[in-house]
Amino acid sequence: MQGDARVIELLNGYLQIELTGYKQYLVAAAACDNWGYPRLRDRQRAYVSEETEHAGRILHRILYLEGKPVPSDAGEIVVASSVEDQLRRDEALVRRAIVHLQGAIDYCASHGDAGSRDLLEEMLVDEEHHLDWLEIQLRLIGSLGVENYLQEQMHA
Repeated sequence: MQGDARVIELLNGYLQIELTGYKQYLVAAAACDNWGYPRLRDRQRAYVSEETEHAGRILHRILYLEGKPVPSDAGEIVVASSVEDQLRRDEALVRRAIVHLQGAIDYCASHGDAGSRDLLEEMLVDEEHHLDWLEIQLRLIGSLGVENYLQEQMHA
């Protein structure tokens, strides 16, 4: 089925964000493991899996629409210097994903691509849950102090 060129472009844009997230969360999981925070490591690994699943679904949709996937990432991965820095970088990436998805969903809806819209809406819900989790972690750091927060992350 021949898809709208702009829809394919928007899907590729989100694919790039997902692949960036995959790499960013993979590095974050390894860092958390190295720092001795298995609870955060496990959460980051779960996000690695989610990004992989999202990227696969987006790739399938692009190919279904007879588009050409552009499986590159959308930015440089910087190894965070601390857990708080890591969470803030993740928050920035998730916020970028949400903005992209909202625009892509609107475009798909206005151009009659219900399949792409539905797929992206599902992913938007996942991104919103991820953002909520990140905001909670950052609030906990602010209210408990980073030392107390990190002590809780030492238990898987």
